[in-house]
Amino acid sequence: MLTGQIWAHVRRWPYRLRSHVLRQRWGQALAAHLGHELTPASWVFVVGCYNSGTTLLRQILACHPAIGVLPGEGVRFTDVLPRPEDFGWNRMWCQCLDAVRLPPGPATADLARRVRRQWSVLYPRRPVLLEKSIANAARLPFLVDHFRPAYCVYLVRNGYAVAEGIRRKAQPLKWGNRRYGARYPLSLCARQWRETDRVVRADQPHVAHFLTLTYEELTAHPEGALRRITDFLGLEPLPASVLARTFRVHGVESPIRNLNEGSLARLGPADCDIIEAVAGPELARYGYRRPGT
Repeated sequence: MLTGQIWAHVRRWPYRLRSHVLRQRWGQALAAHLGHELTPASWVFVVGCYNSGTTLLRQILACHPAIGVLPGEGVRFTDVLPRPEDFGWNRMWCQCLDAVRLPPGPATADLARRVRRQWSVLYPRRPVLLEKSIANAARLPFLVDHFRPAYCVYLVRNGYAVAEGIRRKAQPLKWGNRRYGARYPLSLCARQWRETDRVVRADQPHVAHFLTLTYEELTAHPEGALRRITDFLGLEPLPASVLARTFRVHGVESPIRNLNEGSLARLGPADCDIIEAVAGPELARYGYRRPGT
């Protein structure tokens, strides 16, 4: 009875206060005790490499009346799901894959239950719950096993642009990683894009509901791309008004548009050689050509 009363009190806290509390370890421990089991009609996991447009896609899909989302990446609101930053690898989970990848099966069932109870403090009451954490690309079998039924939307973006974006945005020194100085080498950034694709495609057979979409398709033909997603999820299409909105991603307010041009313009021929040496076959698989050709 007392636990129920405390839980009812917590639910009355303003959403921003709950979000702040759930970012703290003590708040996560409290939520694991007071939260409830989440049993949505379906779970949706948006995965992709860093700088691939997954945040934009999450914000767009959050406009659907049937879809509920967290106020940020789910790894920020639980003490169970490891982040690469926990090991000093900002925007670079390929360097600590074994540490962030959780196995499926009975041994991790209690961990997943704890995650759901912690997230329940923040998720709105919607039939479909969507989660977007970049490191989830490394643990799809765990998610599919413990969050049922699970749907995966894999967003792929031009590997040249992604590698440039990771190099520009990553801050290894901020996370205590001094191996490469102020920024990662471009070859390592290209490896993260390649490894994301390798791991996700290797795990794809374990995911019954799997959809691959490219960032370029999403930004060039948003109405058709989003209709593919809602059809995949068995939902009504997004309201047409959503396509006219602007979305704030990493501090930039913008309509739905392709931002590859700026990243590609920052790459010289030597940079492209480095990226192709690491991820040439994967770039070819998706039809991504060298900038300027």
